[in-house]
Amino acid sequence: MSVTPQPMVGSIADRLAADRLGVMGLLHFSLTAATPLTVIAGVTVTGWALTGQLGIPVAFAVMGAILVLFSIGYTTMARHISNAGAFYAFAAKGLSPVVGVTASLIALVAYTGLSIGLYGLLGQAAAPLIESATGWAAPWWVPALALWALVAVLGTRAVDLNSKFLAVLLAAEMAIIVIFSASNLGHPAEGGFSLDALDPTLLVASGAGALLVLGFLGMIGIEMPTVYAEESKNPRRTVRIATVLAILILAVLYTIAAWSMTVAVGSDQIVAAAREADIGVFFGLVAEQMGPTVATTAEVLLVTSVVAAAISFHNTVARYAFALGRENVLPRSLGRTSPSTGAPARSSLVQSAVALIVLVVYAVADLDPLVDLFYLFGTSGGFGILMLVTLASAAVVAFFARDGRGETAWSSRWAPVLSTLILLGVTTMAVVSFPDLLGVGPDSPLPTAVLSIYAAVAVIGVVWGLILRSSRPELYRRIGDGPRAAIEEGAAEPEPVQEAVR
Repeated sequence: MSVTPQPMVGSIADRLAADRLGVMGLLHFSLTAATPLTVIAGVTVTGWALTGQLGIPVAFAVMGAILVLFSIGYTTMARHISNAGAFYAFAAKGLSPVVGVTASLIALVAYTGLSIGLYGLLGQAAAPLIESATGWAAPWWVPALALWALVAVLGTRAVDLNSKFLAVLLAAEMAIIVIFSASNLGHPAEGGFSLDALDPTLLVASGAGALLVLGFLGMIGIEMPTVYAEESKNPRRTVRIATVLAILILAVLYTIAAWSMTVAVGSDQIVAAAREADIGVFFGLVAEQMGPTVATTAEVLLVTSVVAAAISFHNTVARYAFALGRENVLPRSLGRTSPSTGAPARSSLVQSAVALIVLVVYAVADLDPLVDLFYLFGTSGGFGILMLVTLASAAVVAFFARDGRGETAWSSRWAPVLSTLILLGVTTMAVVSFPDLLGVGPDSPLPTAVLSIYAAVAVIGVVWGLILRSSRPELYRRIGDGPRAAIEEGAAEPEPVQEAVR
């Protein structure tokens, strides 16, 4: 059974620029959002230090397998729904518009946390480089604000410009990770090669939920192709290819790179080393094995990795806000694009304003940019995306249960059901292990505070969705429709627009 794409309706200002991105363009956004070098040098090492658990490498491998299973149903549903607010649209059309509105607000909070948290890591990584080059001991917020300005400008530009810029940065950081991994395996610690960090039984021990969330955190970005489906060429084909490729590349890269560090340092020493040196573990290994020049190059590449990720996540948040504005769930002004670039400029500027406020607050309060900003915001945002992935998987099950739409039973039924059950288990483990994930004691109020924020956002989403259902039923019915929802209630549909602004 063939599916006829929905016609493009509404004014050009209601739509993103079409036919800009192919498989490689989508892959660039996925991989740069995943921040490979940031995950290896920052998330992995900080995760060892705060959780005290060895099994992060095996968590990457297992989460990769789970997400490949998830991608089968996810990309199958993406053939029938093309919307810049991907999780939001999936939840709305698979479950209900109320659930869609709730998912959209959670997505905005989670992606905003991921985006803003990166400024803390950049400040921590770039400040020593500035001091080395100029002799000035710049506070962390100076390079963070410089990145903020760059992201604010690029967020209003054409999406293909961003993709080309990201491709250059991505190639460099992927190369250094491959070289780093090979060098580690060529310089094992005194105990020789150890496979301890790849032991699957580490994922059934106490606190395993924290490991799985960290493994998932490294994979965030694999959902990006559906976010950019409206701007891609032949989305029915390119979205699936880019999604699966991103998962496989990241799972293999992370598993080998993280395991290689345990080989070079020693599986019985890596946690202690991480607690002592934090991100210095990565750069210390590079300097020891390949010399100070390569170590400095790696430090620069970590900065560019964060820059690339900040651009990618910023674009994602802007597109979610754009999708909600276009459908009148948020203020209509957010659902407009720039006539010259096709970018959601207004949504982008709002995101930039929010990020600036957070940076100013953290700078004035003199909070730790690595632990209090990068790790806290990043892991909390990652947990939010895990909830959304689980919800999206359930939405796929419900969507195809009503109508198989000619898809195979494996793609539309069995794979989505299996992935939903597994992801529900992982999410439950994550909630139980949340103190371990944040690296705090069981009496700390922080885990409860983060979970309470998500609960409050969910309640607001449900209430707002119900209000829309009763007060604006036509708008409510269109939630998740994407470009079609841009038509004002009661207005006649304009003629289909054949081509978007180039």
